[in-house]
Amino acid sequence: MLLGLAENPALPARLFARLAASGDEDVLLALAHRDELTLPQVRDLVAVGNKSLTGFMVRVGLVPWPEIPEEQPGRLLDAVLGGVAPAAVWRAVATDPDPEARREVAYADDAPADVITSLIRDLDLPVVAGAAANPNLPPELLPHLARHPSTMVRQAVAENENASPSLLAALLADGGWPAPTRCGACHRREVACADHTPGIRRVRLAAAGHPAVPPAGLAAFLDASEHAVTTFAARTDLPVEFLNRLATHPCEDVRAVIAANPAVPETLLRTLAADRAPEVRRSIVENPSVPLDLLTTLVANERMPGKPVPRVESATELELRTLASSRVAQARALVADRTRLPRVLAEQLASDPDIAVAQRIAARPELAPERLADIVERHGPRVFTAVARHPSCPSALLQWMAEHPAGTRRTLHEIARHPAARSETLLLCLASGHLDTRRRVAGHPALALPVLESLIDAPDGSLAQDAAANPALPERVMERLVTRALSE
Repeated sequence: MLLGLAENPALPARLFARLAASGDEDVLLALAHRDELTLPQVRDLVAVGNKSLTGFMVRVGLVPWPEIPEEQPGRLLDAVLGGVAPAAVWRAVATDPDPEARREVAYADDAPADVITSLIRDLDLPVVAGAAANPNLPPELLPHLARHPSTMVRQAVAENENASPSLLAALLADGGWPAPTRCGACHRREVACADHTPGIRRVRLAAAGHPAVPPAGLAAFLDASEHAVTTFAARTDLPVEFLNRLATHPCEDVRAVIAANPAVPETLLRTLAADRAPEVRRSIVENPSVPLDLLTTLVANERMPGKPVPRVESATELELRTLASSRVAQARALVADRTRLPRVLAEQLASDPDIAVAQRIAARPELAPERLADIVERHGPRVFTAVARHPSCPSALLQWMAEHPAGTRRTLHEIARHPAARSETLLLCLASGHLDTRRRVAGHPALALPVLESLIDAPDGSLAQDAAANPALPERVMERLVTRALSE
């Protein structure tokens, strides 16, 4: 129950310190996760003396550097990771005897450039590799690291977002020059491997996946394994002959990436539309450049996507009207899924006879709430859940659907979180027997106070935490609950 109060957004500031004094680790962590903690509240939590809690708060940047206790274990590294450490602390951690601490610094996105530069001379190879991949490393140092004896460091250079096209081309060709003498398999051994080919290949694959590598250099990788090809198959600057070859790659995942590539010519897209793999055909639906007639044909025969389609997102008003009037119901459903839907089309689709269209349009905020009753009357219980998701669904309609004998558990689940649900409607949801729905009811601000208090005091306690987190809980009740819990 105290945990619920700690999560309650309406918790009064005067009760925060009392909850912190409880010492309960779960309660303390919930308090630390609250939005917009004030400095006095941070001090209350640090004052508890829980090293684990304080370490977490430092790592996520909640505790200012001067407020971190000097005896806190891992103080310097946590401050660095939390972004609250001054530059001198970064430098101190970069020379820590523990290589794990130095590795954390090497991979930190906000590490100062001079600190990252100092780590490229580290004796621990993973630290050097982390520094080589760090975007804060001055780019002029990358060519030097590209000649490092180890393939691990060269691979990290190939992954650095600031690597130049010429440098990437050199790494792509043969792993760089001079030939490496160490790789990931032997970097900890006194005797080097006889063959570093696997490590060199990883360097080349990393370069192939870099967006700045010149496309011409990728020719040798067109028949490579699935993982290697998918790192660059989505590039929009690939030559047409590359796209044609990749469209016949034996791996369907590669063909799917090509099918979704907006640079693929229309003729090739139409060829891919006959691909034997459903994943490839569905990827064409996700292509921002797919012709509308091909899109309509595909959605008529494939599983509908679960998110707005890029081509429909960019469609003109005329194209939207054309799709909304299509004979293919799935095409009309695509319009109903669009992120921004013109109100006139929302009104048009509200009268659609197809259930899939109705289920999509019923939850759209662009649809006037007065139309929801018509959709319910036309389609019945199959649209109840979607209607309950409409942000302006009338309270009376929510009540009617909750009372309907054909209403489903999913419908009650949606009604239980709707801001317009009345207390009497929530009681119907509470009686559903479904725990997740009952938990939503317990946290709903419209729930009558006597019911709310009864849930907190119920013997089984299954809903006490959610009820205690209800923002409508009066302060006097919160104070009584804290006093009772701390005295037990």
